[in-house]
Amino acid sequence: MRFDPAFFAQLVAQSVREPRVAAARLIGFGVPLPLLWQAAAAVAASSAVLSWLANAMFPVQISAPWMALTDSPLRMALAQMASIALVAGAMSGLGQVFGGKGRFAQALVLAVWIEVVLLCVQAAQVVLMLLFPLFASALGMAAFVLFLVMLTQFTAALHGFTRSLFVFLGIVATLFIAALLAAIVLGMFGLVPTTGA
Repeated sequence: MRFDPAFFAQLVAQSVREPRVAAARLIGFGVPLPLLWQAAAAVAASSAVLSWLANAMFPVQISAPWMALTDSPLRMALAQMASIALVAGAMSGLGQVFGGKGRFAQALVLAVWIEVVLLCVQAAQVVLMLLFPLFASALGMAAFVLFLVMLTQFTAALHGFTRSLFVFLGIVATLFIAALLAAIVLGMFGLVPTTGA
C-alpha cells in the first residue's frame, strides 16, 4: 500500500461518500498502536495550529470557558489529543457494552482518521474565512454534521452493527451526558461564567 496524495484524497472522499467501506479499509490496514498515538499527536498539533491561526485572524470577542484553550496551541493540542482518546474509548467501550466486537486500537485508527478528515475541512474553512466569511461559517456547521455522520457509521462498522439509527441515538445520548458532566466539572473549578446582579 502506498499512502500517496492520490490515495489520501481517494480515502477522504470515500470516508464522506461510503464511510462504512472506508472504516473497513482503515481497520484492515492494521496500524500498530504506537504509530496510531504518533498520528493522533500530529493531527492534534495540526488542528491546534489551525485553530490558533483562525482565532488570531478573526478573534471572537466572547467570554467562555473554552476560549482559554484557543489562546495557547499547546493547550489546544492537549485538549484535542484527549478528545481523540476519549472518542476512541467511547467507540470501543460503549459498543462492546451493547455486544459490539470492536477493539480500542481499531477505534483509535477510526477516531484519528475522523480528525484527519475534519482537519481538511478546517484548513478549507481558514482559507474561506479570508475570502468568503459567510461560507466559512456554513462550512463549520457542515463539519459538525460530517462528524456525526462519520462517527455513527464508523462506530457501526467497527462493531458490526446494522442499525445506524440506534448507533446515532446512542452517540447523541453519550454527547449529552458528556457535556453535562463537563459542565459540572467546570462549575466545580469555577470555570463556568456566572450571571447575576
